[in-house]
Amino acid sequence: MLDEELKKLDKENKALLQSLDERIKKIEKKFTLNTIFSFIRVIIIAAPLIIGIIYLTPVLKEYIKIFEPAYRIFTSQLSLVQQKEETNNSQNQMDILLEAFCNPDTREAMIRQWCQ
Repeated sequence: MLDEELKKLDKENKALLQSLDERIKKIEKKFTLNTIFSFIRVIIIAAPLIIGIIYLTPVLKEYIKIFEPAYRIFTSQLSLVQQKEETNNSQNQMDILLEAFCNPDTREAMIRQWCQ
């Protein structure tokens, strides 16, 4: 009687251990897949950012060069407002701004940038 109960318990334990092994294998497989997919998600997010930085840098540099004279003049205008200088200087600054936009090289760069 005791021997039969031990055999029965042994079979039950083996069955339980086998089902636990199957569950652990499924869990390990899910962890592995989650790790792989999280890495793929990071690549999907980071790759366009890196490619954008690489390819847009020259375009942005050219775009900044177009507006650099205007930017310099506008920043000088802000400093003029802060210092409250004479209106004569602001008129001269506006003339410089107009000259910058009338510069053929600047105008060509703007046309190329906007018409592309």
